[in-house]
Amino acid sequence: MLNNVTTDCEEGEGSPNNQGDGNPKESSPFINSCASSDVEKSQQYDGKNMALFEEEMDTSPMVSSLLSSLANYSNLPTGSKEHEEAENNEEGARPSKKAIKAPQLGTLMGVYLPCIQNIFGVILFLRMTWMVGIGGVLGSFIIVFMCCSTTMLTAISMSAIATNGVVPAGGSYYMISRSLGPEFGGAVGICFYLGTTFAGAMYILGCIEILLIYIVPQAAIFKIEGLEGLEAEAALLNNMRVYGTIVLSFMALVVFVGVKYVNKLALVFLACVILSILAVYAGVIKTAIDPPIFPVCLLGNRTLVSKGYDVCAKVIEIDNETVTTQLWRSFCDSDYINATCDDYFRDNNVTEIQGIPGVTSGILAENLFGNYLEKGVIVEKRGLASQVDPDSSASSTNRFVLADITSFFTLLVGIYFPSVTGIMAGSNRSGDLRDAQKSIPIGTIAAITTTSAVYMSCVVLFGACIEGVVLRDKFGEGVNGNLVIGTLAWPSPWVIVFGSFFSTCGAGLQSLTGAPRLLQAISRDGIIPFLRIFGHGKANGEPTWALLLTASICEIGIIIASLDAVAPILSMFFLMCYMFVNLACALQTLLRTPNWRPRFKFYHWALSFLGMSLCLSLMFICSWYYAIVAMGIASCIYKYIEFCGAEKEWGDGIRGISLSAARFALMRLEEGPPHTKNWRPQILVLVSMDAEQNVEQPRLISLTNQLKAGKGLTIVGTSVQGKFLDNYTEAQRADQSLRKLMETEKVKGFPQVVISSNLRDGTSHLIQVGGLGGLKHNTVMVSWPHSWKQPESHQQFRDFIEVVRETTVASLALLVPKNISSYPSNGERFTEGHIDVWWIVHDGGMLMLLPFLLRQHKVWRKCKMRIFTVAQMDDNSIQMKKDVITFLYHLRIDAQVEVVEMHDSDISAYTYEKTLVMEQRSQILKQMHLTKNEMEREIQSITDSSRGSIRRKKSFASRSQHSTEEGARMGEHPEEEVQLIHNKNASTPASPTSPTAPAGVGRTWTDNKEVGKGKTLEAGKDPFSMKPEWENLNQTDVRRMHTALRLNEVIIKKSKEAKLVLLNMPGPPKNRTNETKAMDNAVYKDYPFFADIQVMIFLGFGCLLAFFRLYGFGGMVFNFLVATFSIQWAILVQGYFQFSHDGKIQLGVINLINAEFACAVVLISFGAVLGKTSPLQLLVMALLEVPVFAVTEWAVLKYLKINDAGGSILIHLFACYFGLAVTFVLYRPRLNEGHAKETTSYQSDILCMMGTLFLWVFWPSFNSALTLKGDDQHRAILHTFIGLCASTLTAFALSALLNKNGKLSMADIQNVTLAGGVTVGASVDMMISPAAAYALGMVGCIACMLGYKYLSPVLAQRFRIQDQCGIHNLHGLTGLISSAAGIYAIMVAKEEVYGPSMYDTFRHRAPKEGDPKLLELQALIPGLQPGLGRSAREQALFQVAAIFSTIAAAAIGGVLTGIVLKIPYLSSPSDDLCFDDKLYFVVPQDSYSPLKQNKDTHKEETVA
Repeated sequence: MLNNVTTDCEEGEGSPNNQGDGNPKESSPFINSCASSDVEKSQQYDGKNMALFEEEMDTSPMVSSLLSSLANYSNLPTGSKEHEEAENNEEGARPSKKAIKAPQLGTLMGVYLPCIQNIFGVILFLRMTWMVGIGGVLGSFIIVFMCCSTTMLTAISMSAIATNGVVPAGGSYYMISRSLGPEFGGAVGICFYLGTTFAGAMYILGCIEILLIYIVPQAAIFKIEGLEGLEAEAALLNNMRVYGTIVLSFMALVVFVGVKYVNKLALVFLACVILSILAVYAGVIKTAIDPPIFPVCLLGNRTLVSKGYDVCAKVIEIDNETVTTQLWRSFCDSDYINATCDDYFRDNNVTEIQGIPGVTSGILAENLFGNYLEKGVIVEKRGLASQVDPDSSASSTNRFVLADITSFFTLLVGIYFPSVTGIMAGSNRSGDLRDAQKSIPIGTIAAITTTSAVYMSCVVLFGACIEGVVLRDKFGEGVNGNLVIGTLAWPSPWVIVFGSFFSTCGAGLQSLTGAPRLLQAISRDGIIPFLRIFGHGKANGEPTWALLLTASICEIGIIIASLDAVAPILSMFFLMCYMFVNLACALQTLLRTPNWRPRFKFYHWALSFLGMSLCLSLMFICSWYYAIVAMGIASCIYKYIEFCGAEKEWGDGIRGISLSAARFALMRLEEGPPHTKNWRPQILVLVSMDAEQNVEQPRLISLTNQLKAGKGLTIVGTSVQGKFLDNYTEAQRADQSLRKLMETEKVKGFPQVVISSNLRDGTSHLIQVGGLGGLKHNTVMVSWPHSWKQPESHQQFRDFIEVVRETTVASLALLVPKNISSYPSNGERFTEGHIDVWWIVHDGGMLMLLPFLLRQHKVWRKCKMRIFTVAQMDDNSIQMKKDVITFLYHLRIDAQVEVVEMHDSDISAYTYEKTLVMEQRSQILKQMHLTKNEMEREIQSITDSSRGSIRRKKSFASRSQHSTEEGARMGEHPEEEVQLIHNKNASTPASPTSPTAPAGVGRTWTDNKEVGKGKTLEAGKDPFSMKPEWENLNQTDVRRMHTALRLNEVIIKKSKEAKLVLLNMPGPPKNRTNETKAMDNAVYKDYPFFADIQVMIFLGFGCLLAFFRLYGFGGMVFNFLVATFSIQWAILVQGYFQFSHDGKIQLGVINLINAEFACAVVLISFGAVLGKTSPLQLLVMALLEVPVFAVTEWAVLKYLKINDAGGSILIHLFACYFGLAVTFVLYRPRLNEGHAKETTSYQSDILCMMGTLFLWVFWPSFNSALTLKGDDQHRAILHTFIGLCASTLTAFALSALLNKNGKLSMADIQNVTLAGGVTVGASVDMMISPAAAYALGMVGCIACMLGYKYLSPVLAQRFRIQDQCGIHNLHGLTGLISSAAGIYAIMVAKEEVYGPSMYDTFRHRAPKEGDPKLLELQALIPGLQPGLGRSAREQALFQVAAIFSTIAAAAIGGVLTGIVLKIPYLSSPSDDLCFDDKLYFVVPQDSYSPLKQNKDTHKEETVA
């Protein structure tokens, strides 16, 4: 391959290898190549056989040409447009211009000397000596060290940034903006600009101060002589303002005319600075040899103004005559010796000291510490005594040197810091440097090192050479008006005076030259829109408008007129600039961005942070209020750029921080769901686009803005149909359209466009993948489909239904605004009106949250909130309203409350229960007597308990009627979605609608009006509180219309004038295809149990009751008759109490099973009166027993809520004691000693044994039919079988053991073998272990056997209870044992054994609704419903109460039934005709004599 590239190069243009795909080649694939070189390089390109990469070269250059371009890169001259923006803004080729040769400066001329010139300035010459005198050598040294350290650390950070690529003209502004982003860059750039501008004002003020005080004081327009105090100060400031304005105008004119003149004079100004500093050092050296003569006159210890005296003495001797001096005349009222003089003048002597004692004088010790002065205080010499009479009048102060301002340490810091600024001079000239990445660090750090050494040495030398009173004399009034530092200079003070004058003039010109260019650079970046005008200038690029603004701002500093007041201002701006330079370096270092590769290696993030901390500290040390103002200005600019500025992507560090912070926050969000207090709607707005890629429902975005108010996550998503490769451009247009609309509606969020083969899948993808990590939407907003009834909109509506289903599966809240085009825009205002909330089902607080969020927006702010809740007619509506008001009060929601009463048939029981959840909670609170705080916390949990992601309520349908899979599929009711309904036309309110309804949901639709009402019926897993099969099926449209139409009418009536109506939307249909799967019908799951129980009822009980030899017809046929009647009657009675809805009894296989259980109760009781009652009596008995049983069952399950899976309590105990009570009333004394026909035969015993076998085989189905599907039902079958086996073996053993001749008795085998099935009944679905089931079978068998042998005769003889079939032994005793075993199993049940499924088995022990533990359990067991929170002991007590109440109800009902059966008209048989079929049946002719047979039987027994 390489050989082909290097050798096969002879093919010229037009060869096959050069044809490519037929697209024309670009004229030049090289960067920034001139026209002549283009031809040459293109020829080289054509001959290189690179056709494989032709397509890429159309948009990307060859590597060789790129490297050539970079190697030959030369930066543009200072002040020209930044190269980044030039590349972005230039469109098309421009005419070639003559290249401008940029000067190739080195480190010395390009960086070092400019920095020296900018750093050394007016403060050194005008304020350094005064600072040393006021602050002392130590204090001044600390100030200088802090400031110099700050600039050194900043220079290190700046060097790292400057060597990490090219720094264009603009210096620090570009460093910060490209490192910290346009917001920080613009804010700090403006601060740097203002600092530079005010620096120009400071230099001009310094220039004027030198001119008017030290060079030509006579030029002052406002005369100061003769004035003192405020008048003198005002005159001085006015002079500064006038001359400052003149000088500013002149300098601005010079800059405007041409910067080249300023640049030519720069070397002269630099020479002045260097010569002045050298003159100072020369003067210091000279003081060691020959100190200059600068006498200072003191009166006492006070420094006198030199112009106030001619001789430093009170009197002098002239020709032996004492003559008073000018000083005398200043303090006395005449020239005479006896004149009246000032007390202080009279009491103190005049002394003259040397102002410059020299470096060897030891004056350093006196100047070591500070001497801060108040304004107007006289400058005094330390260590010199003076006499002051406290009672004397104050002397005139204009003859002494006074402190012009109040001085303190922080003031000195603020005044001094400008003298260390100017470190950016080298970086600002980076375009003029030969090797900027090498020169900037070396030159800047060397300049700072040089200036720092000069400053620190000057502090020490000034303190060592100059008298303290001279140092504190700011304007040199005590040394003949000389510049104090000039008194030290050699050969003459005028060297310093003129040097500093020209230096300040040059620095002022430099500031007025640099500041406009900085502003121009900021303006041309376009990040601050209102400054764009200042980016224009003259034809040569000079910033004319920026210069005008700079001069205007500079004039503000001139008007301030005080150098001491201006210096802290620019200190703030420079410190802020330096602080962000350090921050930029630290962030780039810590973020470790791939592009951060500075050539300068001697930096560290800790040094940058230290420099930033020093800058921030110095800002507040200088002036805390100036610091706050400067930070306020920067903050305002930052926010302005953030909201109004142009968006720039510079790869800045703040963006890197944002990315890192976002990643960190997303990872934190992954740790767990947010607390309910932090929950807010994170909305995914699904919109559709028209053919032009414009949003069809823009009001959805308006509603989002009103709902969100810029808070939380908002994603606006849409789908484009097609393929990604073909429709990418279309998707880009859609994305831009979404962004534009979101910007117009002021919605802060993210647009998201997906391309999919169809819109349905695209919407599904948005719902699935919207968001990132833990930051995902929890709410979906989609508009109600328009014209959904029209055939052409059928697909659109089907897509809508799929969205509803998908949000349900994803546990997302769904907001569906209807008539979205009628919603208010963000510019509209409602001055009045209501937002109505119809609280139909409790949704975790979402309905309460929505109006609260909406009312935060100005559109809905004046709308009031009304809450409607629904109650039944027999409820206490007044109390309910009070409870709702209390509930809202604790939620801090202000709303009107109205309770709407509806008939029972208009609202389901479950909906009513869920609506009244707050009333129930309030009642519980009252019973618990909680404190106010506890009550508030408890009420808050109502909304907190289910808001996590607006978790949907579960319709915890009994899983006993389904398989495990069906229970998982049908056991969950979809979350109640939230629907927004807006009505601008009060006459036609709109409501939500849906074409089909899921199970358990009732609603209706009329002409464009429909109200959804979520409903979930309460169910339990108890065997006699099972849901009928009809609840698993879709209900008819008739019922839907009936149950919701009335509610719809009420909503329309009550909310007619409302601006907005909010209510719950019913869940989506579970059946997506609207087709019923036959195999999903409950008949295939429940019918096998039904068939087994049928065999038990009609064959098992029938054969078992046919054991009398002459009453076989009666036992079997009357069982058939009574069973058939009882089942039908039980369907009606149980249906009325348990399965009646809307006035109708719902029928299913589960109803039949429950009815057969009621029938079993009647047949067991039938055994107690077998052979002694007529068929009519039996029917009446069934007619009365079934209602008593149904009421008892309903009351026990509804109020006591027990566990009785096998029916030991409600079936066996009830049937036993009901039958015993009936036979007690029907007592026949003659039958007490036996009856001749009360015998069996060989054939009847075999038939009875067949009944026993039928019951034995199918008893597991009887015990497990209504237990929970799955493990509970599995355990019930196993335990029943084991118990039956145990009782069978025990029965055979006991029968032989207890029989005198050791033989087996058929009566024992026929009855006692079944005792195990009853004994395990109460605990059959619990984890009692197989051994316990076996033991229960044995114990039950023993009790039953002993009862037959010993207890039954006692009951007949002593208690008048003739138990014909021994039901007390088989059902009563074993039922009591089973109940006791169930209670024990409940007491010992622990979660360690059962796991979370314990609360499925013992459903009433599950935590209450609102308990956090319930949510944890529901996460482990989907479909687990809230319980009563009972303890094991409490549940056991309820089991005991159920036993006694059941026995009592059965006994009372049995006695009353027996009394009815004694009515003569019911054809009760006589004692002689008992146990005989001839009374009711046509008996075959070959029947035998019962008496003879009885005698033969006795004979056989005697022989045996």
